Amino acid sequence: MLNCEAHRCQQVCHRGPCQPCPRSPSLVKTCPCGQTPLSKLLELGYSERRSCSDPIPSCGKTCNKPLPCGSNDTIHLCQNLCHEGSCGPCTLTSTIRCRCGAKTKDVPCENIQKEDELVFTCERRCNKKRSCGRHKCGEICCVNADHRCPMICGYKLNCGLHRCQEPCHKGNCEPCWQSSFDELTCHCGASVLYPPISCGTKPPECKNLCLRRHECDHPVFHNCHSEDKCPPCTYLTQKWCMGKHEQRSNIPCHLQDISCGLTCNKMLPCEMHRCKRLCHRADCLPEGGCQQPCMLPRPDCGHPCAAPCHRGSSCPRTTCTAKVALQCDCGRRKESVACTEAANSYQRYAAIAMASKLSDMQLGDSMDIGPLLTKKELKQTRLECDQECATLERNRRLAEALQIDSSSDPFNVRSSSVYSDSLKEDARKDPKFLAEVEEEIKNLVELTNKFKSCFSFWTFK
Repeated sequence: MLNCEAHRCQQVCHRGPCQPCPRSPSLVKTCPCGQTPLSKLLELGYSERRSCSDPIPSCGKTCNKPLPCGSNDTIHLCQNLCHEGSCGPCTLTSTIRCRCGAKTKDVPCENIQKEDELVFTCERRCNKKRSCGRHKCGEICCVNADHRCPMICGYKLNCGLHRCQEPCHKGNCEPCWQSSFDELTCHCGASVLYPPISCGTKPPECKNLCLRRHECDHPVFHNCHSEDKCPPCTYLTQKWCMGKHEQRSNIPCHLQDISCGLTCNKMLPCEMHRCKRLCHRADCLPEGGCQQPCMLPRPDCGHPCAAPCHRGSSCPRTTCTAKVALQCDCGRRKESVACTEAANSYQRYAAIAMASKLSDMQLGDSMDIGPLLTKKELKQTRLECDQECATLERNRRLAEALQIDSSSDPFNVRSSSVYSDSLKEDARKDPKFLAEVEEEIKNLVELTNKFKSCFSFWTFK
């Protein structure tokens, strides 16, 4: 209760005496809207106030007190006449903005009672990275500038035993600060570290030889260690290769699979082929049966079957692709063809020979056609001589008739004309010019032969 004993203090609980009554005549100097002094109203005939309970006279003007509604650009004012107490609700509409400033909306001013209600929270979720650089903010209608990450880091520390309990951060975590008060020894116990011992400290080094049990009986050359597994034994030994081909020397003890580099050569399950892989472990055919070509001779040509290994079944009837070297009768033409093509050539040869023998039989002669159908004759299939072969044969007979040594190449057979690459290139670039030169040379030769034929010699007796 204030000292006026008519009103109560409206302030928050406080120390010391309360302030004088705000409606005291000594404190109130203007009308409720504050636009007109009370002294001027007294001149107009209003009664003078004697106590705080007396009403404050109204000037009759529009109140025009600022209301809590409106926006930053436009402030709504009370449109009631000068009055005591709080202003009534505003009848206008206010455009309010969310906290982050991304969205706005219109609301009736009568729903706004305080300035805090001029801001609302939108549904926009913040996608900015937090201070740690790993997580996103994710807060709705965020107004934070730093975006500090509230999560715990949780990464393993350098000790490998504990995790970082600091708020999520950038960069490396701080070293583990936990310590142990137990002694830390090597495996054999000869070397000791006394507490306090920082978390993650490795056992002390020991210069004694390792005393653990090993898989072999060879001398130990490594020192005592804290690792669970000992280093591999490097003692040099003699070991057989994986295929049992030979015994290799100077092989470290820890090496188990030794390859000699030779061909395996073990008999395969088909009992027809041997393994062609380099010295290896396990089975020779880990992924199926033998796929090596069958080497059984074909009944028609004698070449190998060459089909994938088919133990227990007859060879499939396929065309033979083996290469056969053929040559003509004079030996000039030589060619390597498939056996099937050679057989076709022999069939043509046999047909021609058969026709020739049939013509002889029509004349009454008896002929044996058996050799035309034998395999021996098939192997003697030859190529047909061409025009160049005939030319060489004619030159050979002519040289023999004239008793000319064929090794001297009198007819310039072996020393054929050789043109340079530059001349060939020029001919390709300008074939028209080449044709003109050839035509001129041809005319020159014809003209020379024409004059030679004009001379005639007479014999005089």
